[in-house]
Amino acid sequence: MKSVLEAHIEKGEFHHGYLLVGDFEVSREMAFEAAKAILLKPIEAHPDFFYQTFKLFGIKDSHDLQQRASLKPFLGNSKVFVIEILSFSIESANALLKTFEEPHEGTYFFMITSSLEDVLPALRSRLMIIDNSKERKEINNERKEFYKKFLADSPARRLELIKNISQDKERAIEFLNELEVVLHKLSDFSILEKIQECRNFLYQKGGSPKMVLEHLALVLP
Repeated sequence: MKSVLEAHIEKGEFHHGYLLVGDFEVSREMAFEAAKAILLKPIEAHPDFFYQTFKLFGIKDSHDLQQRASLKPFLGNSKVFVIEILSFSIESANALLKTFEEPHEGTYFFMITSSLEDVLPALRSRLMIIDNSKERKEINNERKEFYKKFLADSPARRLELIKNISQDKERAIEFLNELEVVLHKLSDFSILEKIQECRNFLYQKGGSPKMVLEHLALVLP
């Protein structure tokens, strides 16, 4: 599934931190493409590109990452960290919070994991979540027409269209994922970040799908 990260790559404008969830291979490919766009050079052997995998990301790993992030780039003005993590320790996740609360200018993080379950809500809230779990899913023509109608309708009609969807968090997340794909196909990137914000709220504990989707229906142009 295409995501807001592709729009960032096309525009050359990036958030300081991304959390790529789902398919590791797809997430890795996306992160590497973003790294190339940020560094403007091949990433192989680039001194400001860091890629590492962890079975368990521990407190020492977190401190090492913070230390590396605090150093100035060797070339240009940017550094990129791509980190694949199978699981976090709670201590390491807490230790990372400050890194993302006060990011160093020109430093970008792409954290890759298979599930959000091990990622603390406080850490998620500081990162832009890219859901790659349904990357290869195709949307049939009937669904595409539904989303086009949703985008073209008035706010009042949009609220009617999402009434049933907004009762279930999983359906709401699927709705946002598919809407994002349709917008990419239409080359309409203006509201992709708003969709990402809504998805981030849904991933948080207690996130209300009804409130999130109603808000989106009202703020869309």
